Amino acid sequence: MSTRYVVARHCFGGIGDHLSCLVGAWWFAKRTGRTLVVDWRGSRFNPDPTMHRNCFYQYFEPRQKLAGVNVVADDSVQSLLYPAPYWPSKWTASILATPHHAKHSADEIAAINHMVTSDEDPAEATIVLNQWVEPPPPRQAVRELLGELQPVDSIRAEAKGFWDDHVGAAPAIAIHIRHGNGENVGARAAYWLGPLALIRQLAMNARNDMHTPGLFGAFSDNMPPSLVGTPGQARAERRFCSEVASQFRNLCHRTGLREAVPILFCDAAHVVEVMREALPSVVARPKELLGDGAGPLHQFRADAVQYGEQDSIRGGTISERITRDMFIELELMRRCSALLYMDSGFSLLARINLDDGKVCRLRPSLANRSITRIMSRLSAHN
Repeated sequence: MSTRYVVARHCFGGIGDHLSCLVGAWWFAKRTGRTLVVDWRGSRFNPDPTMHRNCFYQYFEPRQKLAGVNVVADDSVQSLLYPAPYWPSKWTASILATPHHAKHSADEIAAINHMVTSDEDPAEATIVLNQWVEPPPPRQAVRELLGELQPVDSIRAEAKGFWDDHVGAAPAIAIHIRHGNGENVGARAAYWLGPLALIRQLAMNARNDMHTPGLFGAFSDNMPPSLVGTPGQARAERRFCSEVASQFRNLCHRTGLREAVPILFCDAAHVVEVMREALPSVVARPKELLGDGAGPLHQFRADAVQYGEQDSIRGGTISERITRDMFIELELMRRCSALLYMDSGFSLLARINLDDGKVCRLRPSLANRSITRIMSRLSAHN
């Protein structure tokens, strides 16, 4: 019987999208007896500008199996001959041989989410995933995967060095807040904007379709300019950071981690400083940061994009130092005993590894939650 495959391609998004896709593909491969292929050649995190090499094993220890699933994740992915037919049918042998990303539709996202989390095993011999999978597979099964998905020694060593210097024998609580730093953060704007600015932002967002072919906007996300981080929103940002500090103290009390060190994970330099005002004990690993409004660390500009067969996209890459910092932070977050987070994929693996009582999802203000619900309904009607 010929080998059947599930391919976890790189995503046209951040590391959370990459990892969610990987987790979903692994679970689907395990459930259906397929071989898992991890192909991150076209990832923005690939330090090889030619995108010929597969970068997955630069960050994770090489394995022939991951939690019982056969894995191919080395440079041989570029020459694999995948058996037809493919699902979704937009994929072809020639596109799969390249590092290009085939942009997905909203219908494909819904179909993949259903397929991964159901009992179905499609007839197609090659299944290709290249987006976030929601909801995640069963937590206990994924924990088995994460126990074997380990970063390479050099990343673990750098994370340990920071931990030894700034945390030591104390427990730590991770705080992850996604700001955007000039990028439109979609509905996450509700955390950072005052009510009137949020209405304006969501109204602008509703006029844009992220699934439209092509790329528009400075940060390759098809979204309009962001109001998050603008000077007029400084008061709202301070108010939110104060709420984060309050939630940190509540989580320390609830979990008994009263001496916990707060470790902040955020890519906007000015937010790190505001958080230090609200929570003086917070620590953040020094890393390369961009200026205010210059966009998130893990994004490349739309003008770096090239197009290929069937509107497939070849994106740009970000610096190797920024990428290594990101993987070191993922390892630091994995070491933490509890987590405060806002909606973002970066904390996905930590959320899966921690029990519910050790995880707290941050929420926007009541007024902004109400505005978001109302605007979402209006957008759906239109």
